[in-house]
Amino acid sequence: MDRRVAVLLFLLLASAILLSLAAHVFAVFPFDLKITHELQEEQSPIFAAVMHMVSAIGEPLFETALIVTVTAIFVVWRQWREAVFVLATVSSVVLTSLIKIIVGRPRPPLYPVNPADFFRFINQYSFPSGHVLFFVVFFGFMGYLAWLLLAGRVRVLVIAFCSVLILLIGPSRVYLGAHWASDVIGSYVIGGLWLFILVLAYQLAVHRSSARTG
Repeated sequence: MDRRVAVLLFLLLASAILLSLAAHVFAVFPFDLKITHELQEEQSPIFAAVMHMVSAIGEPLFETALIVTVTAIFVVWRQWREAVFVLATVSSVVLTSLIKIIVGRPRPPLYPVNPADFFRFINQYSFPSGHVLFFVVFFGFMGYLAWLLLAGRVRVLVIAFCSVLILLIGPSRVYLGAHWASDVIGSYVIGGLWLFILVLAYQLAVHRSSARTG
């Protein structure tokens, strides 16, 4: 492994561990309250609509539909490796659940936890944000595949679309009162680490496939 890659992986892992420990010890940070107040003060109907729309994409049914649809598209195109790795992005949901249980940070006080939620035991916890982690891993990997497999304007549009969604999902979760800003920051770091690992695994699979056919 390239030394720079190893260093980046180490830094992401160390940051993820430190942020998780901090979230376990502190229920909220002073900057969390300030950022939440600033975002929720925004009165623009357009801003509110965008925040709700982006956040809705991260709901479990929509996540499942996205993964299944994109996987099916690659299967139809007979790009089996890509289909397997798109399906593997569901691992972000498992990772989120494990960290939520380990860290055990409570949700912001005004967040309504649904008593009928089948996954209430997991969803009562705030760190990390499942929406943010999923967006970073799924749309990050889609952007990576677009960079590899597409060209021209279509490539630019797909990468730009994925990037905008990743950037907006964090603020949307804070605006809606579902998470603290520190939850979101931790989710971006953990999601970035998991995306990096997924990309490295994909590159290794491509390399091994090329070596066999070469």
